[in-house]
Amino acid sequence: MENHKVKILVCCHKEAYVPNDDIYLPIHVGKAISKKDLGFQGDDEGDNISYKNPHYCELTALYWAWKNLRNVDYIGLCHYRRYFDFRTKPFVKKEAVVVSEEWFRMHSKSLLLNVDTFNFDVVLPMSIPFRMNILEHHALNLNFMDMAVMEKVVLKLYPEYRKSLEYVFYHSSDVPQRNMFLMKKEYFDRYCEFLFNILFEVEKYVKLSPYAYYRRVFGFMGEMLLPLFCYHNKLKTQRRYIVYIDNNGKNKSDMFYTVKYILSNISFKLNELSTKPIYSVWKKDLLESEFPDLFK
Repeated sequence: MENHKVKILVCCHKEAYVPNDDIYLPIHVGKAISKKDLGFQGDDEGDNISYKNPHYCELTALYWAWKNLRNVDYIGLCHYRRYFDFRTKPFVKKEAVVVSEEWFRMHSKSLLLNVDTFNFDVVLPMSIPFRMNILEHHALNLNFMDMAVMEKVVLKLYPEYRKSLEYVFYHSSDVPQRNMFLMKKEYFDRYCEFLFNILFEVEKYVKLSPYAYYRRVFGFMGEMLLPLFCYHNKLKTQRRYIVYIDNNGKNKSDMFYTVKYILSNISFKLNELSTKPIYSVWKKDLLESEFPDLFK
């Protein structure tokens, strides 16, 4: 590990215990519009999109790192309550395990990287524990038309992604979560260019929801574009479990996933958008009538 310069961004929007060492870099997301000063690096310095945080979530930290962070070999992203478990033997074979903040303070060093990590191009979280495709998973997060617009933009800007998109979005049940990763810098730069080219174009067409949760639209889209980029570029991938910090000992995602699985399946079974790729005649006609400029 001493031969590699690694920075893992820890995204924070409020006060919390965050390790701050040679690897972890706490970053205050949305600092440009925050009334608080958390006392560490903000995503509002240099070239940034900090003001877009309500819609881009942790991706404002990603953009900041892409434009401003230099002299690193690997860049990663996690959250103030969620960290990768890089140990050789994780707790349990479960997507995320819950620990208390006290435990995390005592053991955070043991979760850090081991030499095997650097035999891969990218580290991603384990997939969600249900067999659903990525569109089914995000059925409750994103408007159907927003997802269709994103598909169209991907294929308009990157037509070579067509087969990869169809597989990752419609046929694969591998759904990594939360925009978490650790990636070689060379791929990180390529990914960010791919990601933000798409999102900035999609932003021209999407109508933002009045509800805070659904305004996170571009953050959710990032969760879909990350596995697409990794799959299409055939990145050598390692999967790691997540440590989730909650003093009540509960992973709220477990129940949320169960409800989402049931409701998403019901919703998608009743909607053709789940099974028809963007280049199908029906879906193309629907989009073209709503967004004619997309087809110019």
